[in-house]
Amino acid sequence: MDRRRRDGGSIVIGWLTKLIVVIAIVGVAMFDSISIGAARLGATDDANNAAEAASADYRTYHNVNSAYQAALGSLPSDSESIPAKTFEVLPDGTISLVLHRTTRTLVAYRIGPLKKYTLVVVHGEATPPTL
Repeated sequence: MDRRRRDGGSIVIGWLTKLIVVIAIVGVAMFDSISIGAARLGATDDANNAAEAASADYRTYHNVNSAYQAALGSLPSDSESIPAKTFEVLPDGTISLVLHRTTRTLVAYRIGPLKKYTLVVVHGEATPPTL
C-alpha cells in the first residue's frame, strides 16, 4: 500500500514537471513574438519620424546629404539604421527611406535559423511640410 502512494506521487511530479517545461517554452516563444511585433510597430513610427525630419531639413537647405544626416540623427536607437541607398528625395520633395531595426529577443536572436525574424525592415515616407 505504501509503495502505491509513492509511485502515484512521482507520476504527478513527472507530469507537473513536463507541464511546467511546456508552459515555459510556449511563454518564451510568445514573448519573442510579441517583442518582434512591437519592434515592427516602433520601427514604423521611427521610419516615419526620420522621413519627416529629413523632409523638413530638405525643405530648408535643399541638400540631400543634410537631409540624410537629419534622418539618421532622429533615430532613437543604435539598433536602427537607414542604408544610404534606400534614402531617396523625390522631385516633389517627398522623402522615401527604408529603416532596418535589429531586435534582441530572449531566444530568436541567438538561434541562427530564427535570427532572420529579428531584423525588421520598414518603409517610411514624408511629404514636405507646408507653411
